[in-house]
Amino acid sequence: MTRVLLSLVLVVFSWFNVASAEVLGPDINVALVVNQFSAEITSEAEFKVLVKPVGNNLLFQPKKTFISVKNGIFLLDGKSIEGTEVELLSGKADKPVLINRKSYRGRLVAKINEDKKTLTICNILPLEEYLYGVVAREIIPLWPEEAIKAQAVASRSFALAAIKKQNSRGYDIRANELGQVYGGIEAEHIATNKMIDATRGVVLTYNGKPIEACYHSSSGGYTENSENVWGTYVPYLRAVVDYDQEAPKYKWEKSFTASEIENILLQAGYRIGKLKSIKLSPLKPPPEETADRGISGRVLKMTFTGDNGEATLDGAKVRGILQLNSTLFDIFIETKSPEYIEVPVLDAYGNEIGKKQIPVKITQPSKPSYLNGFEDLRLITGDVNEKIVIKGQGWGHGLGLSQWGARGMALAAPQNSKEYYKKILTHYYTNVKIEKIY
Repeated sequence: MTRVLLSLVLVVFSWFNVASAEVLGPDINVALVVNQFSAEITSEAEFKVLVKPVGNNLLFQPKKTFISVKNGIFLLDGKSIEGTEVELLSGKADKPVLINRKSYRGRLVAKINEDKKTLTICNILPLEEYLYGVVAREIIPLWPEEAIKAQAVASRSFALAAIKKQNSRGYDIRANELGQVYGGIEAEHIATNKMIDATRGVVLTYNGKPIEACYHSSSGGYTENSENVWGTYVPYLRAVVDYDQEAPKYKWEKSFTASEIENILLQAGYRIGKLKSIKLSPLKPPPEETADRGISGRVLKMTFTGDNGEATLDGAKVRGILQLNSTLFDIFIETKSPEYIEVPVLDAYGNEIGKKQIPVKITQPSKPSYLNGFEDLRLITGDVNEKIVIKGQGWGHGLGLSQWGARGMALAAPQNSKEYYKKILTHYYTNVKIEKIY
């Protein structure tokens, strides 16, 4: 009888563990440290190091130390550890091992890279617990609940698509902007955790597969087609109207002198000499696609011409070297005139007793008639007061979910709506299904 009861207990316990694992989703392997020479390890409790494939257990006292690689061998607290992989295990659940002063749920595994000089440290944990450390970093926790739900589903779908790729890098996703920003336990927030739990297991699919649900801060009024950003057609990443007008970067401006542009281009490897002109078609209201602009107006390519030659750069390259918020921008050549001139005020004897400011109003010269038909050409005159002004919109690549747009839609949602996040998602991702898969 005792054996039967014990068997029942084991079966129930086993079922409970499987059910819990299913509720939390599949494990995801998140790269915290990639191709680095060392990483800081901190622990307030004794921690074990499980060495693989040897299988040895080493015990380390609580302290701050470093893990590194030398000649294909781990060095931890100055001790050599034979093995290609080590797992760090805290002796107390409430005092986890910290990597570079951050704590994480799940397992921490360090691997020696093929160069035998650097290491990669990964955090392996259930997908839902991973999202706790992502969503609060990707969206403001005090935003409307339906916007947070939309972000949670997008982040879950993006992560699940990364898991399904089964790449050969040794991990599924990076913990920074190259994947999704992941901050571990300290990044978690009760408001975002609640919305993650409310949408647990809900993902976006296309043709039965989780989508790579990329997202950005704000598009500047209109999102973009994938081929105009990635060069590849993705059926669910189509341009749509955005509702991000309250975004802080909805409109932005940055100015340069001609010599600053020349130096930036030179540092990037483009030796065009003294800048003479910039070729880019004028920005028009979307949807309108041209040879050098996408459907939203984002820059696909533009040409800088100098006295030593010219350079045609794609929009992403221009954004990178000029450090712009997005590729949705227009260019204006402006010459700033003085707002006033200052003249002396004299007394009856010709002595200066003060100064007076006289406003100056100078009409900006109209575009020369010989440039009619060449609206895409901006000529650089070389005037000492001349500025190249870039006026842009949005922040990010402009594909998929706009976070500020999701906020705008959520604020306009019917009161007490608990499903409006689905309307947000199907607006920004075309012809997708919303499915609960666990």
